[in-house]
Amino acid sequence: MAATLFLFAIPGLALLNSCAQVRKVTYPSDFVYLEKKQVKSQMALLGFYMRQLDSILLDENAVSSEQQAQIVSLLNKISDSASSLGAGNVSTNHLVIDDHIDEFISDVNTALRDASADPPNYFALGRLSGSCVGCHKYR
Repeated sequence: MAATLFLFAIPGLALLNSCAQVRKVTYPSDFVYLEKKQVKSQMALLGFYMRQLDSILLDENAVSSEQQAQIVSLLNKISDSASSLGAGNVSTNHLVIDDHIDEFISDVNTALRDASADPPNYFALGRLSGSCVGCHKYR
């Protein structure tokens, strides 16, 4: 039984590798193929970071300088995760992401700039949450 399973696993692995090779020559050079697993993991990370931001901002006390640093760090992580989903002048196999990722990253950059200001302003974080809800309202 194990030998039979092994015989089917080898062609499967070769097929996965060959798909990546085929994509290199069949898609334009500025095309980013996003695996479903990659999208799910990046979206899960974005959600995790957003929940961490919410937990900091839902505290009724004023935001401390340590919390401000945490907010800035989380926004940088959000920016990195979002950028891995094909920001800029690239296209991907996910049309909804293509349509909204640049606007989302712009919202992140605005929130980052405002959170880094002295004094910090966290109003743009609300727009950032709204960006998530706008794309995921039908999910």
